[in-house]
Amino acid sequence: MIFPELKGNENLKKSLNELEAHNRIPHAVIIDGGNEDTRNLLANHLAMRAVCSGDGEKPCGVCRNCVLAKARSHSDIHFSKGEGKTEIYKKNEIQWIIRDASIKPNISKCKVYILSECDRRFPVISQNVFLKTLEEPMQDVLFIMTCKTSKSLLETIRSRAVTFTLESELSVNGEYLEIAREIALGIVSRSEMDLLKATYKLDERTKALGVLDLLVLLLRDGLAVYLNSKAELDSEIAEQLCKKLTKKNYIELIEITECAQLEITQNVGLKLVATKLCAEYRRALWQR
Repeated sequence: MIFPELKGNENLKKSLNELEAHNRIPHAVIIDGGNEDTRNLLANHLAMRAVCSGDGEKPCGVCRNCVLAKARSHSDIHFSKGEGKTEIYKKNEIQWIIRDASIKPNISKCKVYILSECDRRFPVISQNVFLKTLEEPMQDVLFIMTCKTSKSLLETIRSRAVTFTLESELSVNGEYLEIAREIALGIVSRSEMDLLKATYKLDERTKALGVLDLLVLLLRDGLAVYLNSKAELDSEIAEQLCKKLTKKNYIELIEITECAQLEITQNVGLKLVATKLCAEYRRALWQR
């Protein structure tokens, strides 16, 4: 399989080529990690590979199917759009996909359905509708789901698909990092008010997810320093955390933060998430 535009990710390329060599490309794929553009790039690449009618390595890029796929006008490649301003994949759209997937491809050997950014667009109720299709896969159909983290999908979905994880690209927003630092210091502060003030700055979903991403990195930095390794994002915060946290604390705090991120992607109210975070962080430290 040729990857002319997918920079880096050498281990992923090797895995994909091995699957291709043994004709084991799965019927359902989850693409996570990286950034949205890179996830979409790989999704489009796999879709083109699935419909390619050229000889030799696929996608050839020049056959009729590849040309149509490049132009996003291939009748056998469906890009799910979702509904409303939030572009949620509702039950009726998933049910349409299931019905359409049972119909033979129009001009190629395979039909492809791409569901992008499932973190925020694929609610549990719709995932449950989709699950039966993954349990009883149809021939000549490829489902591709992209997301920031596959943890946003049900375990039953993940277990029936192959996950391809792209290398992460660290992009630091100054405002988000400052809030993440405040929360990190609030966790170990004697005053619960410091933590409350910091978490209540998570007042918008994109911001909240970005801040919590950075908070996880700060906690991992602290754990790295605790284990006599090197901090990558903020050594000063890591040193301060190490004065009050144990290895067990770090692991539990990271899990609590990742659970909060998942709740945000499932449209749980931000005030509720912030309040729960404060309580869970305090509980984790009280149990030392």
